[in-house]
Amino acid sequence: MSVAVNVGKRELQGDELFSLLSGHNLWPQVMEAMVVDKALRMLGCSAEAVADYYGSELAIDAAFLEKKRAQLLLEGVGEGDADFFISRPLRLQLFKNQRFVPLVGSAFLKMKAGLDSVLFSMLRNRDHELTRELFFRLESGEESFDALAARYAEGREAESGGRLGPMEMKQLHPLLASVLSTAQPGVINPPVLIDGFGVITLLHEKRGARLDDAMSAYLVDQLFREWVRGEVLAFFY
Repeated sequence: MSVAVNVGKRELQGDELFSLLSGHNLWPQVMEAMVVDKALRMLGCSAEAVADYYGSELAIDAAFLEKKRAQLLLEGVGEGDADFFISRPLRLQLFKNQRFVPLVGSAFLKMKAGLDSVLFSMLRNRDHELTRELFFRLESGEESFDALAARYAEGREAESGGRLGPMEMKQLHPLLASVLSTAQPGVINPPVLIDGFGVITLLHEKRGARLDDAMSAYLVDQLFREWVRGEVLAFFY
């Protein structure tokens, strides 16, 4: 006999719910939530810390936590799990800080080359003979990069006169990243073949990544996502 589940005002049979989870590809999110919750339940979290975390909400409404707990129970969360889900955002913050913040420095050094960003111009065209001709016209100064890109570029760079960025190196095609990593600003780079296109580039500026607060937060999130993927594979497959 199928188990019924209340979703808002509607009652769903178990097979309906499973169909929705599968049909909307929500199982991966469920699996991720399960492995994360497994780790978070091992963390201690005092009532004082939870109250401090929700300080701004409690300053507006002293009954905020009681109302949040009642809402969770109404939505089907078990009595023994309500306090966990109230404290979950704080537990997640603590888990990331304890587990991944100490790894940020080494992760930054390992990933820095891909985190550096470049501002550059690009012109790509599938006609390789034309691309070579355009390169010589650019190199000689006969015409400007933005004018030729607007006329001949076959990628989205045509809309901006060839100018792109700043973009992180890791976002670029590996061969394009390789060319720009050794390019000199202001020098037209000879065409290279990338995915069938002849590609001419001009580096304007390279910006080295810095380990500031925003970068630290980004790396913590990346390390956390990698951990989640590994835990899901180990736990479910």
